Amino acid sequence: MQKKQKIRPNMALVIVLFVLLLATSIATYFDYIIVTKIAKLITVTVLLTFYFCQLNKMANVFLTLFLVFFIGDALSVFDFGALSSKLSKSMYIGAYLLLIFVLLGKLKRVKFEGLVSVYLVLVLMLNSYFLYTLYGVAKENFVDTVNLVLYVCHGITLIAMTYFAFAVYLSRETAQSITFLLMVFCFVFSDVLNYICNLYVYFWIFEVFEKVLHTAGLFLLYKYVFDHHMNRNSDKRINFSEYFIPTTESLREIQVNL
Repeated sequence: MQKKQKIRPNMALVIVLFVLLLATSIATYFDYIIVTKIAKLITVTVLLTFYFCQLNKMANVFLTLFLVFFIGDALSVFDFGALSSKLSKSMYIGAYLLLIFVLLGKLKRVKFEGLVSVYLVLVLMLNSYFLYTLYGVAKENFVDTVNLVLYVCHGITLIAMTYFAFAVYLSRETAQSITFLLMVFCFVFSDVLNYICNLYVYFWIFEVFEKVLHTAGLFLLYKYVFDHHMNRNSDKRINFSEYFIPTTESLREIQVNL
């Protein structure tokens, strides 16, 4: 008899996260709030469990980052009133500041020249305009000054994180920089959808996408940290197609006759 192939840990993690997201989507549609809260609360725990089952080390900044995300999720799940919501938002801002701190270490070798500078200016202008537009639409929904300050700080943090992630990617174009950029996109769009649902208009499908993107961002953070500690962060330049669909020279040489 042939031996069954073992499922790789990362594939098993993807399956577990997919099941969680599927359960969350169904629970959101049928308004089973307890299921969505449990899924959100255990996501970081699942990621850390899979990580430490494979590796026994993690840099302090990354461990702190996961813990801050977990505290932010826990505070949003266990709603103790307005203070809980504010503390949760503060935790997320703190997590994004830690991500910016990680990016600052990558910026030492970044060269702002030519088209890179043009792209970065465009990204900064577009993000700033988008934040200002969203602020103009939603500012009347803020109940107090603290929430308004948190919203502004949150928006500035997201803009800075996106800007630095683009700067690192455009100057290096490595697998790690693409992972980080995709992770930032997931967190940014997740938070934007969260604001739209809470302050502007609610659609259950928006909430589903918000949770999917937040979970995807945490998974990409897990992948980034795992590859970092496995010394997979080479300086070899790749593009997005090579990142998503890896290929080899032998596959490129295969001729297809139509």
